[in-house]
Amino acid sequence: MVNKSPQPEALGTREAGGAREPGARMRKRRGRGRPPAGSAGNVRERLLHAARELFLRYGYRAVSSRQIGAAAGVNFAMIRYYFGGKAGLYREILQGLLPAQLADFQAWSAGGAGRLEDLLADIARVWAAHPWIAGFVLREVLLPGGPMRGMFLREFPERLVPQIERAVIEQMRCGALREDLDPKLLVLSLISLAVFPFLGFAVTGRVFGVRHDEEFVARFISHTQALLTRGVTATPPTGASAAARHGSVAPARERQ
Repeated sequence: MVNKSPQPEALGTREAGGAREPGARMRKRRGRGRPPAGSAGNVRERLLHAARELFLRYGYRAVSSRQIGAAAGVNFAMIRYYFGGKAGLYREILQGLLPAQLADFQAWSAGGAGRLEDLLADIARVWAAHPWIAGFVLREVLLPGGPMRGMFLREFPERLVPQIERAVIEQMRCGALREDLDPKLLVLSLISLAVFPFLGFAVTGRVFGVRHDEEFVARFISHTQALLTRGVTATPPTGASAAARHGSVAPARERQ
């Protein structure tokens, strides 16, 4: 008969003589669900990294907690321990996309100190530095039946867009931006300028040469900031500069 006695690793550590150390199995049970001392940060980051890769490749619904745990090399129970479950892990990944400056939007509304061109640069750099964001948004949010659309809307547009809009309205009130602009549409334009080249990278990379490296990103931000600010500044061109911009020619009697 085949000996089916438990293997050493299933029972806990053994002493040098071969006898199982008393209480080893009980101590192992007591420690279940908690990471070893000093390894918490490492386990958490491994789970986040593994989940990002799997979610991007297969989608939220197709990936199980067990698969994430196996890819991270840890017990899948750690997902519940750190994040409350798979949905909480996904939420943590999404929240990690926010640039730090987004936390200052309420201060923008109060003091009008924020600049739209800085916000545009922040958003563009986040999308350029994390190419996998586009895959997440396309698969999980934008496609029909996207499983994370509700969470994405609650965590991002519904919570953050009003803050940006308040900042825009405050800058209009202070005279920094044109008063005839629609604040909500201005926010839409800003996000579109910063995000679309990276969201549509499969096409924009081939047609427009969009890249994720620093040389292109810096050039893209500089161009887009100029495009944005010259279109929303409070002082429009007048007189000769306006005529030159529109290709106008002064009447003959004015030229004489």
